[in-house]
Amino acid sequence: LAQESRIRRSIRYRSTVGSHPTSRLSAYYVSTELVMSLLSGRHFIAAVLCGLALLPCTSKATYDVGGVEEEEDDTMSMLQRPAIATPEAAASAEAAGASRTWPILVPLQRESVPLTRNGKTVSHKTSYAGAISIGHPAQDFRVVFDTGSAHVVVPSAACSSETCLEHRSYNISASSSAHAINVDGSQVPEGELCDQVTIGYGTGKVTGEFARDEVCLGGDSEETRTCVEVSMVMAVEMTTQPFKSFNFDGIFGLSLDALAVAPEFSFFNRLAGSGFGGELQFGVFLAGPDAGQEHSSEIALGGHNSKRLLSPLQWTPVAKEQMGYWQIEIKEVRVGNKTLDVCKDGSCRGVVDTGTSHFGVPGSSIGEFQRALTTEGAEDEDCRFVDAPSMDLVLEGIMLSLGPPNYMRPLPIPVGVEVGSARGVTVESGSQVDQPAASATPSSNSDVATGGTASKASHSCAPRIMPVNLPAPLGPNLFILGEPLLSRYYTVYDWKEAQIGFGLAATKANREALVQEGQSVDPDDEQQEEIYSFMQVTVTVSVRYKQAGVVARGRRTLTAPGLALPM
Repeated sequence: LAQESRIRRSIRYRSTVGSHPTSRLSAYYVSTELVMSLLSGRHFIAAVLCGLALLPCTSKATYDVGGVEEEEDDTMSMLQRPAIATPEAAASAEAAGASRTWPILVPLQRESVPLTRNGKTVSHKTSYAGAISIGHPAQDFRVVFDTGSAHVVVPSAACSSETCLEHRSYNISASSSAHAINVDGSQVPEGELCDQVTIGYGTGKVTGEFARDEVCLGGDSEETRTCVEVSMVMAVEMTTQPFKSFNFDGIFGLSLDALAVAPEFSFFNRLAGSGFGGELQFGVFLAGPDAGQEHSSEIALGGHNSKRLLSPLQWTPVAKEQMGYWQIEIKEVRVGNKTLDVCKDGSCRGVVDTGTSHFGVPGSSIGEFQRALTTEGAEDEDCRFVDAPSMDLVLEGIMLSLGPPNYMRPLPIPVGVEVGSARGVTVESGSQVDQPAASATPSSNSDVATGGTASKASHSCAPRIMPVNLPAPLGPNLFILGEPLLSRYYTVYDWKEAQIGFGLAATKANREALVQEGQSVDPDDEQQEEIYSFMQVTVTVSVRYKQAGVVARGRRTLTAPGLALPM
């Protein structure tokens, strides 16, 4: 019976090419008789035991991932499990939501990791992470809240790789509320293998299995905490870069639900269906590299924190919502008084991504941006205060402006020293990251170190930009609006109206600029990062089952919705 269930589940998808721009998949209805038979008698008991990991559903020896070539195929849409199981539970959730104060504020801690060349620190990697807990009793984790991906991902206790061992891991057998599931939400039958997923980010990738458990954030008390049952990914493999470099444990995806393998994997989608009492919004405040502000950043859930704003919010609609990204149309890009050609055909868009450290620009235009924004500097100079042009993004009804304090690396780079990545964000960058090359390295540009004194000629002040090389329909003229923009603007993500609000963030640097009291800051107190991006670019699901004693596989590649890759 278990084998029959798995075979039926593995073939119940049909292609609906033409019904959706991204040729997503729809699911056939599973017969009531089959479901009821699976949930009766000893099969139900076995499924529960497997879900609680009291019976094995897989073993470390079955993690055969790297040796199989990933085939490109269409996305899948599975049946969504209801967020609230019963009317009584729904009423209880609504009552709790009504009595809670919204929004819930989750503090984010800024972490900085030095990047050295020839024994000298030339830059820093940074990340912003906050606390969540999973299961009963609670297992605590620190995660990056990422608007560019869709899934909650934490290391599994079954992962023994060097990267996983550096972090806290999730033990499914230690949680009384956990269930091991397959990609369609069904519990793993007795003696069967768990489905697996490989998620490729802009830099790095993870391979994992699926679980359903309660995910909580916001504090220890009922008034400051919210919990939602959500499907998530237990990572059994994590690439060394960027995960080993940081102290955070995993990723908390906050993209629109179209980017998830199924809607029940989207935390905010599950929250929206749980009857909570807040607004269908969240707001992100990144304090930036100001000294003493390492613990000042936050994410607001169920609304936004108006105390973090210095100017009113201005809203712009999400472009191509069906792709799942928080992306917006960019009408023009100006550097100084010059309008660049890159957006003249009207094809430019920008993904607002809290999980990306740099400002991403289309790969075909990286040289133009590099030349326009790079300037010469001295060894002891703070590059944030050099004379360099502003960069303006013209959106629908809004203009966002960045100056050298926002886009420059504070530390000048010695000529000949290479930092950054020539690859940047690509479809393949999940497996190849941190590959330096001169084409993306401002310090190796001979045009930089011309004129001026010998001292200035020995260093350059370079922007925190990276190339983005993604194919249509997501690219090719795609910008990734990462930390350089998000540390200047407070951003609010409206799930219900599919729009993003921008307002000047109440940071120390912005306050000083508004009152025209700019002051010099010791560059030793200002730490910047090197490239990382958790923008989700590919998802591959392996549907696995046993047949006549042999492990069988059905592998599908789920690209980011709308990212049509060669088949």
